[in-house]
Amino acid sequence: MYLMYADESGNTGTDLDNKEQPIFVLSGILVETNKWHHINDYFNRKKIEILPILKNTEIHTTELFNSSKKSVFHQFSWQKNLKTIENLIDVIAELELNVYYIAIDKKCFKKGVNTIFNNSLEIDPYIYSFGKLYNNVSQILYESGNNGIIFLDNMLSIPYKLHNIYPTIFQNNHTIIEEAIFVNSKSTNFIQIADIFAFYIQKYISINNNYKTYDKIKQKHCLDMYKKLSKKINTNASEFIKYKFF
Repeated sequence: MYLMYADESGNTGTDLDNKEQPIFVLSGILVETNKWHHINDYFNRKKIEILPILKNTEIHTTELFNSSKKSVFHQFSWQKNLKTIENLIDVIAELELNVYYIAIDKKCFKKGVNTIFNNSLEIDPYIYSFGKLYNNVSQILYESGNNGIIFLDNMLSIPYKLHNIYPTIFQNNHTIIEEAIFVNSKSTNFIQIADIFAFYIQKYISINNNYKTYDKIKQKHCLDMYKKLSKKINTNASEFIKYKFF
């Protein structure tokens, strides 16, 4: 049996014209239940060795990448924060994880939704991405003869919205048990790991498609981190949706 933990990057809800966040990514990691404790304990130990405050502090990749004055990571230099991420990703590269994602070009998504629904409906990319990711992972589990449970970061508006799409996505599901379970990301290593994947997948796609540019150091950092993480990504069941949505 497998557990999937998912988190997002570039989430602006139905504001699809946000120039700072042109790409939305929902990333899910699959963890085999009989390996859960070993992976969790190992990552927990290593992250504290890398940065002791992570014993009681959540890994927020956005804050490490560009910490504000309000962030706990602001006490460190930006060089140390980038090095912390690099060290964490070196540990993640050792873990037995399978990673899947759905990425969406928001402008194309808006155009597609408006064309189909004649500007009469707003659809949150999170909801659409979850349905796609759910179906892809369900099929992967079915082909391997396994079942799974999904865990998501607790977001106020999302549980109700997802509840409305389950009757549809349940129809072809023979592997995923129950509706998604919402957990507090602060106390869940695997959601924080999913956050790291989502962040760098989003950065890679944004850079690779010329949506965003960064200074030379951060741009190289983003591309290097994605390259390390990409070895865990199942590209056959992951999608960057740019043109066709429905």
